[in-house]
Amino acid sequence: MATFDTNVVLRVLYLDDDVEQAERAGRAWRTELAGEGAHVPTIVLVEVAWVLTRRAKADRSAVARVLRTLCDTEGVTIEHEDRVRRALIRYAAGPADFSDYLILEAARDAGALPVITFDERFVREAEVEVPRAGEP
Repeated sequence: MATFDTNVVLRVLYLDDDVEQAERAGRAWRTELAGEGAHVPTIVLVEVAWVLTRRAKADRSAVARVLRTLCDTEGVTIEHEDRVRRALIRYAAGPADFSDYLILEAARDAGALPVITFDERFVREAEVEVPRAGEP
């Protein structure tokens, strides 16, 4: 099993900025899926979501669909897959970034709630708070 970095995963999924790299990425991806499989770290999913949102201007549902498809691909192992799937459900319906929902689900798994933030979109979620003024 091989681990795939963001720049390779993006070329498999979306980028066609370098034809040779896209072909090499696709070949490596297919080879690993036919063999022992592909490992995709959680941080790669965060970066993929960011690129799709910022560069491709993909909307929330399209980003969620791409990430879900990646998670559902036979032969792909996603780091912390249960956490990622919970974050995807919340991301598809919520106002915050995918990374925020991963933070929330990691905090839930660690029993470390609430999440404290200044992010105005993220703070709309239950179990997320803004630090109170005047607290030490």
